[in-house]
Amino acid sequence: MPVTLADIARELGVSKMTVSRAINDHPLINAETRARVLEVARRLNYQPNQHARALATNRSHLIGVVVPDLMHSYFAEIYRGVEAVARPLGYRNLICNTDEDAAKELDETEALLPRTDGLIVASSLPPGKVNFYKRIVKEGAKVVFIDRRLKGLSCPVVTTDDVQVGMLATEHLIGLGHKRVGHLRGTGASTSEGRFEGYRRALEKHGLPLDDALVRDCGFSERDGYEATRLWLEEGGVPGAVFAVNDPAAIGAMQALEEAGRRVGRDVALVGGGNIHYGDMLRVPLTTVSWSRSEMGQQAARLLLQLIEGEEPDRKQVVLPPELIVRSSSGAN
Repeated sequence: MPVTLADIARELGVSKMTVSRAINDHPLINAETRARVLEVARRLNYQPNQHARALATNRSHLIGVVVPDLMHSYFAEIYRGVEAVARPLGYRNLICNTDEDAAKELDETEALLPRTDGLIVASSLPPGKVNFYKRIVKEGAKVVFIDRRLKGLSCPVVTTDDVQVGMLATEHLIGLGHKRVGHLRGTGASTSEGRFEGYRRALEKHGLPLDDALVRDCGFSERDGYEATRLWLEEGGVPGAVFAVNDPAAIGAMQALEEAGRRVGRDVALVGGGNIHYGDMLRVPLTTVSWSRSEMGQQAARLLLQLIEGEEPDRKQVVLPPELIVRSSSGAN
């Protein structure tokens, strides 16, 4: 039989009202009591009656999560972070995949709005195209952006320092003695802009010119990285070191380089970004720049729940620090 509030109350020797208030984060319940109630609820596998809750609170207790690529472990880890915070508080998540398609993102987000209490969005919209989100926020939607920021919006955002990502990757390659460092630049998103800016600053810091011939536009997928690098190889311009906008693009580049007989880590030093979960298990383990994707999801969920509760978020911007993870693909070991 399903576990009820009364079962939890009997287990703890408290009233059913106390349990209900603790689970719904009522301000009259202190932190210690709430923690005890939630621990017993987890242990007994309590599942709240969402329909009854929605009628009582005028809320669905559903959170919409909109990401560009569900197959990318990066976004799967973010989602698990969201769930780790939201689920113990009685919230469930609806997740949508946009395939980096701006039109699909708008359609999916529009469909989620009436069904959810708030949204966590990794947006694929091009810079400046924020009118949709401005409108829905003005109409009362609760939105937190994650991984990517959109200019001109006051919504909370959780990201890493993308400029620092680009600097760490590029300075690592320069430190290995490379004077010609190429960049597979992503398109559209703020992550691309920030990482390219970090690449540019690192070159400038070390007195190296920014050569347009060493920068190739690229998307975020393995196929994008593969195709961009294949064309680059055909034109004979791939330098001895390359920083790719993210790990999937780097892995696609790795495949194209190997097909062309170029040895990754020896003929071409390669660095990605994002620390994809199998990057250390590749035939040539991938040097990358990492930050906590789980913490990203957790922080976004906390900010969104504050908005849903009508509170002012603790912070409008959370920036998680990146760190370099050195493996064989850059030729450093």
